[in-house]
Amino acid sequence: MSLLTGDGIHSGYGDMEVLHDVSFRIEEKEIISIIGPNGAGKSTLLKTIFGLLKPTKGSVTFKGNSITGLAPDRIVRLGMAYVPQVENVFPSLTVHENLEMGAFILTDDFSARLEDVYELFPFLKKRRRQRVGKMSGGERQMVAMGRALMLDPELLMLDEPSAALAPKLAEMIFERITAINETGVSILIVEQNAKESLKLADRGYVLASGQNRFEDTGENLLANEEIGQLYLGG
Repeated sequence: MSLLTGDGIHSGYGDMEVLHDVSFRIEEKEIISIIGPNGAGKSTLLKTIFGLLKPTKGSVTFKGNSITGLAPDRIVRLGMAYVPQVENVFPSLTVHENLEMGAFILTDDFSARLEDVYELFPFLKKRRRQRVGKMSGGERQMVAMGRALMLDPELLMLDEPSAALAPKLAEMIFERITAINETGVSILIVEQNAKESLKLADRGYVLASGQNRFEDTGENLLANEEIGQLYLGG
């Protein structure tokens, strides 16, 4: 049984359908990369999976149970976390307070989980008293990822985690994604930096015009000349 599956998903905004019959699967402990041109529907797919948009057709299944159209707060409790591209932190709060907000639904002591997150992001522990609004984009992205991990999810979805970051900071983000995956967390990543995300990925999907175009291992997609010319800058 796959950890997450989507079958024949149609979704969009009002009368504008963006996704047309999109299907996918994610196995436990996999990194899956979704690439494609701007406007292909990549972010729309994540929002549909997470319940921020309701599909007009098709189904989403997580851990064997249908979550089609389920509200995000219920999906979080099932073991899924989502980091949107923007507005993914509380800038007026400190790093530590942001991480605490990530554990908002927990009723027991989460100090051990907090230390686990700090171990994944040692930089955040050093800066735990700093207000997030004064941090760089890459630093804020690490806060957002750390906050999403506070509930110890089985699946972490990331929307453009390296967007607008300098190459060195982007490299740090990709290193942290690999480290998170090594703890056993499955990762679904949408990225414009297609080459780097496919290097991380066990498998990848190419979306174009809201439809599945290609599916293969990350290695094979990188080596595919047609994909290279169309989606990877030659």
